Amino acid sequence: MAKFKMKKLAACFVFQLVCILAFGQTLITPGDKSFNKSLIKQGKFTMGYYVVQDGIATEICVYETEVGFSNQKFNLKTSLQFLKSDLQWKENIIADENTFKPVSRKSERDTRSFNLNYSGNISGEFTEPKTGKSKKVNLSIKEPYFDVTTYPYILSALPLATGYRAIIPVVDYDAKDKSKIQQVIINEVKSHIFHSDLTGDHKVWLVGVTEESTGSMFNYYIDKETRKIWRADIAANGTVLFLLDKETDYNPFKNKFNKDETMKMVSAGNSVILGEAFARDDRSGKDDRKIDIGIVNFNKKQFAPKATKVLLMPHTAYYKEWFEINKRQSKIKNAKPIPLPRDAAECIKYATVYDDEGHFEFANLMPGDYLLFTTFGYEDTFPKNAVTGSANVYINGSYAGSEVYTEMFQMSKSGTANISKAVSIKAAGDVIKLKLKKT
Repeated sequence: MAKFKMKKLAACFVFQLVCILAFGQTLITPGDKSFNKSLIKQGKFTMGYYVVQDGIATEICVYETEVGFSNQKFNLKTSLQFLKSDLQWKENIIADENTFKPVSRKSERDTRSFNLNYSGNISGEFTEPKTGKSKKVNLSIKEPYFDVTTYPYILSALPLATGYRAIIPVVDYDAKDKSKIQQVIINEVKSHIFHSDLTGDHKVWLVGVTEESTGSMFNYYIDKETRKIWRADIAANGTVLFLLDKETDYNPFKNKFNKDETMKMVSAGNSVILGEAFARDDRSGKDDRKIDIGIVNFNKKQFAPKATKVLLMPHTAYYKEWFEINKRQSKIKNAKPIPLPRDAAECIKYATVYDDEGHFEFANLMPGDYLLFTTFGYEDTFPKNAVTGSANVYINGSYAGSEVYTEMFQMSKSGTANISKAVSIKAAGDVIKLKLKKT
């Protein structure tokens, strides 16, 4: 037994030595002291999977991951959903929490499925769903390794720095040669900037990687502060692809949202709002040169057209914070507005203008503060004097002056009304009548 252990240790030492001498890089194996699991960002994440052709990126899949630690295990669940079909690939990987030594992997695809156990020999079952054929798995790999699906998270837990290089040995059961260690080679690490349309610029490590099992080359954009994987560029067999984080985990809110209470506010009361939406001018008609076309209405009210949508939003602390967040967001260069989370958006009510005089109604409201919004376009018409000509006037052959000819024309210009109004319902059963107007 002692002799066998010595041989095993010698084989392991030779494997590590060969890798170091061949590549001049650090070999990272399960339990490596440089590995810091606290750097791994936990949570649920969604990435778009894009293919690039002729410089145009097209999303082909949605890649969802759930990363976390529990019961002294690292748990990784992934789902790759193809957008133009019901096809879905799933993975469920478990590894030791401290060493990242793999424990099990369950992989389901339309072309193959397998369930592997990594204790001792790699054992399990491989199935071809289309044919129903299955076979037992039994592989003996003595050298230390990780499961290939976990290596991006190993990258994020390493002491990355400019010029850092390393080798990560993995087992990839999808490789042509399933019975040997496949190397993930970190070729280059350098500083970079990743720009998010939602949250602006982030300082990242740009980590260049080569996968021996696939021949693919990757560039991972790993946040220097949070170790979030923002993006992965992939060059595989002449095809250019990339994964891009959709930031579905982003939550800038300090206030907690209570959907049940907010939904009651807009649906469980007995108060109503009766409204009239229109645009109107306040010029008084004294000087038709001072026209602000956004609010023009010279002849009469310009009612919101029939079928115009009017939005009612509870004006709670949560929604007020959303407005403040977007004020700050507007100051970030090239940043997009922060959308309301789905639960909050579902508590917004809509009414429709139902006649030619801009009328709309909201019912079943509870006492509280609300904001109303609407936008609509209209055509404004107004009279305007214009000079059409002039003539010299002569009396008895002598010049007496000139006469200017004018004519009244009907002018027409397009306008857009963007209207908002705050309203408070004081008591149950109140009927609020209001004018939602742009002046």
